[in-house]
Amino acid sequence: FRLPVYTVAGAALMGTFLTSIAGVLFYTFVPLNGMTASPDWLLGLLFGAGGFCGIYLGARCQKFVPQKFIKMVIGISILSVALKYIIQYF
Repeated sequence: FRLPVYTVAGAALMGTFLTSIAGVLFYTFVPLNGMTASPDWLLGLLFGAGGFCGIYLGARCQKFVPQKFIKMVIGISILSVALKYIIQYF
């Protein structure tokens, strides 16, 4: 769709935030096999704080990094994770 990276990043982060909240609510209130699975609240808060810092710094620094470089880094990251999973499978 030829949208700038900073526009897509905000929407993706909002989607991740809403999905995380839905997951926490699900595992807090819906019993699985008769047992409730309580989230690790401290770990969740630490991940949330780290994510908030990353969002803020990423949004500030993104203006100074060329869009092609950002896309290249994201592409290499995705490919390396995919290769790791493929290698583990075999």
